[in-house]
Amino acid sequence: MGQALSRSESREVAFRLVFATGNGAAFDQDAWALALDGKTAPAPEEQYINQVVNTFLDLREKIDTRISERLQKWTIDRLRQTDLAVLRLAAAEMMIGTVPNAVIINEAVKLAKKYGDAQSGGFVNGLLAKLAE
Repeated sequence: MGQALSRSESREVAFRLVFATGNGAAFDQDAWALALDGKTAPAPEEQYINQVVNTFLDLREKIDTRISERLQKWTIDRLRQTDLAVLRLAAAEMMIGTVPNAVIINEAVKLAKKYGDAQSGGFVNGLLAKLAE
């Protein structure tokens, strides 16, 4: 068994799953194994990951609409796929409502900086601030 996940690492696993399922992959054991990358998810973290990914899958159209409505001079299909996955993850977390928006935004910016380009952090921060209003 690998090392147990922290909440930030669980959020990164959820990001990977939202990215994969948002691009057509199944939300199954194979996706879980790839996203976990050798680590283990204790029950609370597994529950969190499932809740966020299932919220995204259940409310994807609503989440994408909320993101699209806040884009200026841009369309959702033109977004970098990693930025879109971060935005979808954060929007799903905001809809669940158990984590303060400031924490969600901060964590999303970290993911955007890690997986996106030089502008991703600022872009994600600005759009999520509008989404949180």
